[in-house]
Amino acid sequence: MDAYLSREAYQALEGLNLLAPGSNSEGLLIGHKRGHRYIVEYVFPTPGASSISPDKYFNLDQLFDGKIIGFFMIKPEEKRIKRILAPFAYGKLFLEVDLTSQKKTALKSFIVDYTDDFFLSPIQIKKYK
Repeated sequence: MDAYLSREAYQALEGLNLLAPGSNSEGLLIGHKRGHRYIVEYVFPTPGASSISPDKYFNLDQLFDGKIIGFFMIKPEEKRIKRILAPFAYGKLFLEVDLTSQKKTALKSFIVDYTDDFFLSPIQIKKYK
């Protein structure tokens, strides 16, 4: 299983990270799943995405025609990550975004998984070439 970021999605994440490198921006990942690959077509910055209620999440998912495939956070804190470790996020992609010392955007990708409790399971990420 892996994740692929389109050029537009990567540029949006990098732009958010460069505009406010010390911020805790977060939002939703819009795209689709094909086989064992999550394909992120674009990102939707959403203040408070980590604390969104299940009702609001499902309303947003309907608005995006069922294409919400996950969440992203820039410089996530443990308490913010724990908020998405919930039933409505099971099987969704989670991207952790950080700005490295060389002013490059570093990405880590995970799947929200469950075995007796919810946790993040790492997967590979690929971006456009």
